[in-house]
Amino acid sequence: MGKFELETAPPSAELLEIAKQELRETPEVRTAAVEELRKLLEAATDLNYPNDEEFLIIFLRPTKFYAESALKLMRNIAEFNKNYKETLYNLMPSDVQNVFIEHNIINILTNRDQSGRRVMIVNMGEPWDPKAVSEEHIFRVLYTIHKLAMLEPATQISGVVVIYDFKGMGMKHVKSMSPGGAKRLLTFIQEASPLRVKGIHFINQPMIFSMVWTLFKPFVKEKLNKRMFFHGDKMAKLHEHVHKEFLPSNYGGTLPALDYGGKEWYPVAEQHLEFIKKWNSCGFK
Repeated sequence: MGKFELETAPPSAELLEIAKQELRETPEVRTAAVEELRKLLEAATDLNYPNDEEFLIIFLRPTKFYAESALKLMRNIAEFNKNYKETLYNLMPSDVQNVFIEHNIINILTNRDQSGRRVMIVNMGEPWDPKAVSEEHIFRVLYTIHKLAMLEPATQISGVVVIYDFKGMGMKHVKSMSPGGAKRLLTFIQEASPLRVKGIHFINQPMIFSMVWTLFKPFVKEKLNKRMFFHGDKMAKLHEHVHKEFLPSNYGGTLPALDYGGKEWYPVAEQHLEFIKKWNSCGFK
C-alpha cells in the first residue's frame, strides 16, 4: 500500500475498453457528445460551466454520453449547490484541513479494488468525536474528496465503493445525525454527483444503527437501494463485493493494516487548487 496519489493520466487501453462496454464511449461517440453538450450549455443561459472537453467528460461518462442527461446532471448540481450554499460556497481544502489532519474519520485506500474502483472508508463510530466534528464538517470533507476523485479518469470510468464502519458507535453519534443531514447526503449521492457509486457497504453496525437507518431510509431510491449492503461484523460478506486481496487487515484483508490517514494524503488536495476553484465557479449564473 504505497503513497496516496491521484491518477490523472489518460485512461489505459483496458479502461477504454471498459468505458466502451459500460458507458458507450468510443472516439466517435465522445466527439459527438461533447459537441452536443457544448451547444446545450450555450443555450442554457442560466448555467455557468466551463466547456473544455476534459471538463465536460466528467458529466458525460456517468450519463453514458447522452448529452441531455449530462446537462440534467449539471443542472441538478447547480440546484444542489444553490440549496446548500451556506455549506458549500467557495469551499476550499483549507476550510476542512483540520478535519483531514486531526481526525481519522474518512480515508481512501491507496489501491483500487478488483474492479478498478476507488475505495473510501468512513468511520462513523469510535474515531468520530461529534463535539469536535459535526455532521456538516463530515459532509464538507466528503464533498472535497469527490472534487478530487473527478480528476481521475479511472475513477470516472470504474466508479467508487464506500465502506461505512460503525464500530464503536454510541448514542452521542446517533444524536449528532439529523434527517436534514441524511437528506443532503443522499440527494448529493443520487442526484448531484458525477461519480458512479457502485456499492455502499455498512459494517460493524451496533443495535442502535436501526435508529440511524430510520433517518436515511426515506431518502434512498430504488437504484441506490440495490447497491447498499449490510454486513455487520461478517467480513467474509464484504469480501464477496470487495475481494480481501484488495483490503487491509483491519477489514479481514490480506494487505497490511492501515497506517495512514487524512494527514498523510491531505497535501494531494492542495496540489489541485486550480481545478477546485474551477469547480467552485460552476452552477447558476
